[in-house]
Order: sequence, then structure tokens, then C-alpha cells
Amino acid sequence: MPRLLAALVLVLATAAPASAQSRGVVHQQLVLLLNPMGMQHQLDVGLRAPLGDQGALLFDGAHAEAGITSRVAPVFAIHGGYLEVSPLSFLVLRAEMAGAVVWPIGMDGAGYYGLEGYGADFDAQHLPGAEGGEATGWTVRLSGQLQGAIPLGDAGRLLIADRMTFQHDDQGDAAFYYSLEHDLVLARSDWVVRNDAFVLAEFPVDDVTIRAGAYSDLRWVPRSEYVGHQVGPIVAVTFERVDAHVPSISAFVRGGYYTHHGTRQDELTVLGGLSVDYDLGALR
Repeated sequence: MPRLLAALVLVLATAAPASAQSRGVVHQQLVLLLNPMGMQHQLDVGLRAPLGDQGALLFDGAHAEAGITSRVAPVFAIHGGYLEVSPLSFLVLRAEMAGAVVWPIGMDGAGYYGLEGYGADFDAQHLPGAEGGEATGWTVRLSGQLQGAIPLGDAGRLLIADRMTFQHDDQGDAAFYYSLEHDLVLARSDWVVRNDAFVLAEFPVDDVTIRAGAYSDLRWVPRSEYVGHQVGPIVAVTFERVDAHVPSISAFVRGGYYTHHGTRQDELTVLGGLSVDYDLGALR
């Protein structure tokens, strides 16, 4: 694993596009969640360059991008670098490497909790706020996304996407712990596999785009064979071309039903958020 980390550092340090077409970009997202209660702010700041003929169907949106990434919640922070390559319009590949820190805030289930094993009960009432601790670690995330669009006459189109993510986390010094980011139990050094898929109908109205459909969110821990899964509806409204430096602002709401979960099975969840893209202009 140290060799993999060193390789990713080298790639992230040298892969940022240096051509005259490179542009500074920022992606910002704020998410609020109920069951479990929480929030997260994600920020990517990078350099982006187009790949191929952007007027061709297979290269529409194809790009290379590299920069720094940050995910911050009330109880953890993850900061590092990323490299994203979309060689074709229907494929997006991404690698991240980051350091992570967790701290307590006095609430049940909010902090670092060492556990006895994969089968430990991680319901918040069994993780007292007074016993929450601090921990540091690191994470590597590798993902690939397939995506496409099917025309729906002249009115809109159907968007389909499926992203597979392999994430390796090394956190704290306990043999097992409750992972706040994944909402499940992991060993100190462990892998999580995640699959996110959605189908959305998209309808543009002037400079506003409305999307509505359904999603599936699955998480699997190979060593324990734990499976967490939720499905539900999702609605998003995107305001296009807001400003010369703000290509889009999106507001979204996602409902959910836990089909499989260690403590919340058959319960409902709600997630809402705001996403903003910034274009900082071409580099000279």
C-alpha cells in the first residue's frame, strides 16, 4: 500500500493539464441528512482540460482534471488530492488519496469508537457521546462511472449512470471501529465497495433543468460480507448559466428506504443539498 500511495502522489503532482486550454474549476456541495442525522461539505479545486473533439458524440464532456479535495462534517475531515479522467463521454475514472481525522462532539455515535468485531451493535444509543474519541488515518478511493443519455422525443432525455467505488480506509488503533463516513463497522485497515446508480428523466425549461427519478445506493464490506442498501426517489432543479463564473447551481432532495442495514433496516431517510460549479477561467 505505501507504494500505491507514493504512485498516487506522483500522479496527482504531475497530471494537472498544462495546455493553454486548461481552466481552473471548483465543485462545491453541501448535504444535509436525516437518519442518520448529519451534514457534509465537499470541495474540489482543480485544473481541467478537455480531451478529444468536444463536438463529437463520443468526446462530449471528455476531460482530464486534477486538484485538491476536501470532505468536512461536524465529526470528521478528509483532505487530499484527486485525479479524474474521462477519456470518453460515457466513462469517468477517478482516484483520490487523503488524510483523515475524526473527533468527538459529545453526541451519541459522534466520534471514534473502537469495537469488538464486525458484528458489534453500532446503534447510536450503544455509542455514548462521553466515550467518543479521536483518531487519524488515511484513505484511498478509486472509482469508475458509466453514464449515458437516451432522448425522450423533443422534450427531454433519460439519464442513466452507474458508479462503482473501491475505498481503502486505515483509521485509528482499534482492531475494529464504527465508520462515520460509511455508517458501518470496519476493521482498522479495510476495504469498502460501493455502487451508486440512478435513472433520471431530464427536462430543460429555458435556463432551468428539472430532473426526477430513482436511485440505488449499495455498500459492501468484502471481509465481513456486510451489505447496506437503500433505494428511493430523487428530484433536482439546476439553474444553468447563472454567471460567467458559475455555470450551474443545483438543489436536490432524495428520499430513501433502507432495504438492508445493521441498525436502520426498513426505516426511512431523507437527504437534501446544494451543489455549485465554478469556472475560474483559462490559465495563461
